[in-house]
Amino acid sequence: MNAAPRMSGHLSSAEPPALLPILARTHAEVLATGGAPHRALIIGPAGSGKSRLLRRLRQRIAAGGTAVVRLTSAVDVPGLPQSDVLLVDDAHLLDPALLAAVADRAADVDAGLLVACRPLLPGAPAEAATRILEQSQPALVLGHVSRADVAAHLEERGTSLTTACLRDILSTTGGAAWLVAEALAVHDGERCDDPRHPETADALQDVVAHRLRSSTPAVRAFVEAVCLASEGEPAPDAEPALVLAAYAEGFLLSNGSPMPLVRDAVLSTLSVERLIRAFTDDAAADASLRLPAGVRDPRLAAALLHRGDEMLTTDPGRARELYRSAQESGADETVVAVRVASAAWALGAIDAAGSALDSVEVPEGHADRDAAIDLSASIWAARGLLPMSDQVYRSAVPRSPLTSAHASVAAIAVADRERGLRHATAAPGRTIPSTLSVATDLLSRGLAQSLTGSGQSALHDLVRASEMYSASGASGPTPELPAVLAALAALNLGEPEVAHSVLESAVNAGHGGAWAQRRLLLWKAWVALQQERAGDVESTLAGILPDARSLAPRERLLLDALTVAIARRYHDAAALTTAWRGARESLLRAQFDLYSILPLGEFVVTAVRVGEIDRVQPHFTEALASMSRLGSPPLWSAHLHWAGVQRAILLDSPAQLRPHARALVEAAAHNRLAATMAQAGRVWTSVLAGTVDADAVEDAALGLSAVGLAWDGARLAGHGAGLTDERRTISRLLAVARRLHPHEEVRPTAMEEAPASPSKPRSHSELSARELEVAALVVQGKTYAEIGTAIFISPRTAEHHIARIRRRLGATNRSDLIAKLRVALDESADDGGAQNRASA
Repeated sequence: MNAAPRMSGHLSSAEPPALLPILARTHAEVLATGGAPHRALIIGPAGSGKSRLLRRLRQRIAAGGTAVVRLTSAVDVPGLPQSDVLLVDDAHLLDPALLAAVADRAADVDAGLLVACRPLLPGAPAEAATRILEQSQPALVLGHVSRADVAAHLEERGTSLTTACLRDILSTTGGAAWLVAEALAVHDGERCDDPRHPETADALQDVVAHRLRSSTPAVRAFVEAVCLASEGEPAPDAEPALVLAAYAEGFLLSNGSPMPLVRDAVLSTLSVERLIRAFTDDAAADASLRLPAGVRDPRLAAALLHRGDEMLTTDPGRARELYRSAQESGADETVVAVRVASAAWALGAIDAAGSALDSVEVPEGHADRDAAIDLSASIWAARGLLPMSDQVYRSAVPRSPLTSAHASVAAIAVADRERGLRHATAAPGRTIPSTLSVATDLLSRGLAQSLTGSGQSALHDLVRASEMYSASGASGPTPELPAVLAALAALNLGEPEVAHSVLESAVNAGHGGAWAQRRLLLWKAWVALQQERAGDVESTLAGILPDARSLAPRERLLLDALTVAIARRYHDAAALTTAWRGARESLLRAQFDLYSILPLGEFVVTAVRVGEIDRVQPHFTEALASMSRLGSPPLWSAHLHWAGVQRAILLDSPAQLRPHARALVEAAAHNRLAATMAQAGRVWTSVLAGTVDADAVEDAALGLSAVGLAWDGARLAGHGAGLTDERRTISRLLAVARRLHPHEEVRPTAMEEAPASPSKPRSHSELSARELEVAALVVQGKTYAEIGTAIFISPRTAEHHIARIRRRLGATNRSDLIAKLRVALDESADDGGAQNRASA
């Protein structure tokens, strides 16, 4: 053992000053100038300045007259005097015998000992010695420096940096001391004209790569995986020892994330083989990887495309990134465009999908030709332009059974019966069926049956097609979802319960993927509308309305139709007018097809109510012509003709009613719904002619309710009650109307300041529940006729109610009545709330 020369001096020396945290400098100064024993632990990752700090402490302590001895394999530690200072560098590398000797000396609290090491896991061999040393004084922790630390270091060196340069260096290095020191070494403050310092990154790239190659294979692989992970994504799972080892080597920050400069250096120097392995290795399959820019290799491009295809269903956003990276790696532009469009479709970004597909021309014979055809056709369908969707299939003959089935869906939608049937009856393409191919066959057969065969057979096939499509997990583009087609068939046959069941199952199974969910929910709300479940409809609308601007035009049209339908059935004339105005924009862009007959029917009837028949007339005329070209199939035609019947009733035009009534009679033998509508149409015609047969009206109204038309049944019963003078019949039919269409209590929507009343209003307790309901409608400004329509009573009965209310409240005129009604309604609301709270 040799004593170090006794030297005078201070922490500064001929050696350039190390870049150290100010706190570590302070502790080092205290240690160097304080009395014996000199004991400390210096801990930090590689390159943090541990060895340099040890050398400087050795110089300073030795200069004060204390012997300083370096640990070697031949040193006799037990015989070293307590007053001497034992210097131990890289303690984490010592063999067990030396570690044991160091630990024994550390246990002697009066013995001088300076130990430097990298961060250790709990339980490591050197931990005993380091833990005892930390009890003597806080460890000198190195590795991360702040702006103040760098500024102090530069001042000590007699140099400086601009604020922008200092900020960028700390940002790119993550504050890692060794990287900051290297960056400062290559930075030219006088010639720096780019605050991003690209020359610094270039200069240090090889240094980082060399250090990484010199590390253990396990650490190198882990650091590469961490650097490949996208920023903001969690690092790959690894043993704590591996994470700590990578930090101790200086490649990661203490939180396990790589410094930007290290990340860029690793990505710039990775081999193509390593990149391909990262995107194909099962161990990394779930990691979100990033691709370094500028790497072009067909093998890598193929790997990226394959990985994107695997993630298209589960994470289309990530798949789109991988496709774009594949293009940067040299993948075929057309292949990438089709796949990017597929990912955009899966995300519900219809315009983005169209833009991606518009950027290329997919030639005949290309492997992605059918995929491009389906995408293009489905995009046009989502835009509410199924004729354009059909045109796509006309211009490019489908080669696969799936694309043929989609072509059939589009052709039938635009009333091209011949082409629709031809594509629907195309031969199956697989000898051994898959779940998707079975769904496709059932869909095609069901559509063909809906035009030429039994409606029930068509429904059975379409329901099974929906189930198989859900089971297949398919999420690709299609002009219309099998679940929607099955639900429409059920509604068109008067079986709303079946439609609800189909859509409920489809939503729960993720039918069609994420993009399809809002469409399924909107159609599910439509079924709820026909089942008189207004709360479910409004709940769905409330969930979708905040994102209405992002809806595809087809879904926006359905949303507007639902809004109008709810307003027409449950709200007042003002609300209906507002809803109608909101739907005008959709109507301007709309192009109705076979699958949008139900929304069209709602617009046709509402247009009469709001006095804007001309706005919908062209659509209605075209729909009738299309239905005729299709052969007026009973399964599809009933609702269209029923809308014509309702329109004629509202217009009081028997001449316009007759052709639709006749069409329903012709379809009645093949469709239960059409038969019910035909019977109800006959009864309604008799009622409007002045003949009210209470039994016939009630039977017809209940029949309509049974097939999902309870609102129309209630209107029929209400009309019957309004066109007879027999009190018993009136009471009976109004009761039927209220039962079929239960109207929730209407509360005033605005409470304006009422003028002071000369007389004190009486309590609301003097009014019955029915009178309170009438009172609320009076406050809203409704007429006798409007009140009668809203709650299914005759205008005369409404007048009697109001007269009785006026007497009970002692109102002297209409203004006084309104003021007292508002007070009574407020009291009623307060009492109701108190009762609810008391029972809670």
